[in-house]
Amino acid sequence: MRMTPLASFALAALALSILVGCESRLKAPEEAGVCYFIGHPSNGVPKFNPIARNVPDLEHCAVYVYNVRMDMLKTGTAGKETQGSFAGNFLFATNKEVRFAQHYESPTFPLLVKAPDGRLVTPGSIVQEDDTPSGPVTVNVPKDLPQKP
Repeated sequence: MRMTPLASFALAALALSILVGCESRLKAPEEAGVCYFIGHPSNGVPKFNPIARNVPDLEHCAVYVYNVRMDMLKTGTAGKETQGSFAGNFLFATNKEVRFAQHYESPTFPLLVKAPDGRLVTPGSIVQEDDTPSGPVTVNVPKDLPQKP
């Protein structure tokens, strides 16, 4: 059975499109309880360096990665962000927050933010209320409110 030139071209195009769709993603190690710092050596292949073992959850690992960033800032080796991973998830620490993502290339979401006192807390956990006024409060009523019939 002979393939026509059009059929062989279509088969080659299909194979090429499958290969293009399978571009390799950076995968984080999924070892339970191990927190990693991601180093970027000059050869271009990211290296996962363990920084803590027996870590209970993602939030604790985020603090470890943040602390690595603070140490790197002291030595002047920190870049725009410091990256880490835990249980297959990626962590991205800056001076003000730690964000996480399920894939290295995907959008990131806030995990911990720096509170005014310097602690890392979950977003929205500290609410600062305004001081209650000591005297009477005047409220201007809008003139175009609907009237009852």
